[in-house]
Amino acid sequence: MFRRVALISLLTWTLLVWTSRIRNVVADDDLTTGGRTWRIAAAVVFIVLALAVIAVWRRAPGRLTPVLGVLVAWTCAWWLIRGVGIIVDDHTLGFTIVHTILMVVSIGLAMWAWALRDG
Repeated sequence: MFRRVALISLLTWTLLVWTSRIRNVVADDDLTTGGRTWRIAAAVVFIVLALAVIAVWRRAPGRLTPVLGVLVAWTCAWWLIRGVGIIVDDHTLGFTIVHTILMVVSIGLAMWAWALRDG
């Protein structure tokens, strides 16, 4: 039961955060084409990984660990690099707080889903 809740929470959060990110990037007229491209590409990686986890979970649940591991590793690596960069860079307090919350929740859900992957 808790395994299912952890996995659904991670997948829902990931899809919500990164589809919202694409919407925000597309609407940002201050971004260059290059800036827009890499931001959308990063979001697409998260979305594709989440959809891959869903597909494997539905079709071959016994093979979930490797694909979940990729999503968890990508999530933690992304947020530890990008999130910490946001914290130390010169951003507004609100921006920093929002992204710190996104980082903490994302890593927390990833670790929760990973910890319960076999249980």
